[in-house]
Amino acid sequence: MRKQSTLTTLGPKEFIAMMAMVMSLIALSIDAMLPALSQIGQDLGISNPNDPQKIVSSIFLGMSFGFLVYGPISDAYGRKKVLFYGVAIFILGCLLSLFAANFEIMLLGRFLQGFGGAACRILSIAMIRDQFSGKEMAKIMSLIMIIFILVPAVAPSLGQVVLLLYSWRAIFALFIIVAILSFVWLWLRQQ
Repeated sequence: MRKQSTLTTLGPKEFIAMMAMVMSLIALSIDAMLPALSQIGQDLGISNPNDPQKIVSSIFLGMSFGFLVYGPISDAYGRKKVLFYGVAIFILGCLLSLFAANFEIMLLGRFLQGFGGAACRILSIAMIRDQFSGKEMAKIMSLIMIIFILVPAVAPSLGQVVLLLYSWRAIFALFIIVAILSFVWLWLRQQ
């Protein structure tokens, strides 16, 4: 029944694009940062040359906690509502990282990005499974995964382009823009 109402509002192509964008938010936030790690380390005064790698590992730590939380909470309170909270937490983490004056705030921001971004990954899959089954679900998931897999391949280049034009902080602004676009698209179009 929900399948009908969603696809009446959204065409299959739009639904696939929306879910791919939401799901890819976490992959973008991991991989677009890679070219900026050394610059972030220098700007935040990190003395140990291995410490900037914690910027990547802290997002995975946040994701691991988020993966435990979002499924059960969304079963109780609804997928879309919990997804919005996850995106809001992701944006908060991006803002902390964007304005970080020290390494600890950067790591906290990245942890929150991972924790919030986990909602995007978990709940987009749950929303697909709620609306489709069998071969139709497999087809839709395959198309979404094609896009999801391309993001980590393109994201470092995108991060490098941003670094050529602006500072590393602009990468976090990019994450915020993509998250807000995802949020608005979901809010306006997903039933």
